[in-house]
Amino acid sequence: MTPSTAEQMEPLHNVLLAYGFTDAQAIEIRDKGKKTVWQVNSGGRKMVLKKMPSSVSQTRFITDAASHLISAGVHVPKIVKTKGRDNFVSVNNSAYILMEWIDGKQPDYIRDTEAILSSLAAFHRGSLGFKPSSGSDSRSHLGTWTGSYQKKKNQLQVYAEHANERRDKDEFSEIFLHNLELSVEKIEKAANMLEKSQYKEWVDLARSRGCLCHQDFTPKNIRMQRDGRINVFDIDSITIDIPARDLRKIVNKFIKKEGAGKVKTLKLMASVYHDNYPLMKGQWEVVAADLLFPHLVYGIIDKYYSNRAPDWSHSKYVEKLKQSIRAENNKEEVIIQMLEEIVAKD
Repeated sequence: MTPSTAEQMEPLHNVLLAYGFTDAQAIEIRDKGKKTVWQVNSGGRKMVLKKMPSSVSQTRFITDAASHLISAGVHVPKIVKTKGRDNFVSVNNSAYILMEWIDGKQPDYIRDTEAILSSLAAFHRGSLGFKPSSGSDSRSHLGTWTGSYQKKKNQLQVYAEHANERRDKDEFSEIFLHNLELSVEKIEKAANMLEKSQYKEWVDLARSRGCLCHQDFTPKNIRMQRDGRINVFDIDSITIDIPARDLRKIVNKFIKKEGAGKVKTLKLMASVYHDNYPLMKGQWEVVAADLLFPHLVYGIIDKYYSNRAPDWSHSKYVEKLKQSIRAENNKEEVIIQMLEEIVAKD
């Protein structure tokens, strides 16, 4: 639908004028309050315009990252420059980015495993050498994992206190408390494994040569072309961190969707990535440690007690928690097998 209020129309009109578009058609695709997305059509050209949820300085970091990736040959949407040759527009303290539209089919984890993981490897390879500009507000998780593990462990204990107050009337809290001890054990095991790994060395290496993580490198954010090339979009959450972050996220999302029983595909994911962007044994141990951490379970618990999805029913929360617990409990053996296979290849 098109913007319907003067409050929406005026800034949008000014943004499009900054690009020299006086007769462009803007069709609203999605409105999440702080973030709005439009399809922009002008002279047969199809583009996507985003009102960014981030600050102007953070948006500069995002466009710096996109420009670097494009120059490195990574297939992300090209940024449309303003009349003044800027990468984005700032109107009323909000930042807007205009990019070329990406067509293509959404790939499938199982059918297109090799294409997806080789593309992720190319994304990480292309991020080498990235340096944000001095005027940007860089987003980074580099070197924060040890503290994050401990913080989340402490937060689980806080949530456990809330759960104890309502366990007799709240199925979610009852299930959470029943699995609390195992979740804490997994956190401690992951933290111990991370401490003994080459995490610090990998962080130092990333600081010296640059590295970017997409943070949501999943089929919904990538499109496959007829020639097999994959284009990656929605880089709004891009951050500075070691590649293990993206590997953990993509494997966890796959396990959450397909279950840990698809061992062959999970092994292939690791193998294809390694073939295209080889990691050392110690670096794969970092990946394994982060996969052992119960991120899926923690994420649902945190969302529930922080009320970050008010539109979810209690039954949906319960089902999501059960699903995440099953995934976490079944993946440790698979992770070990993945690591063993990679080590055996080398």
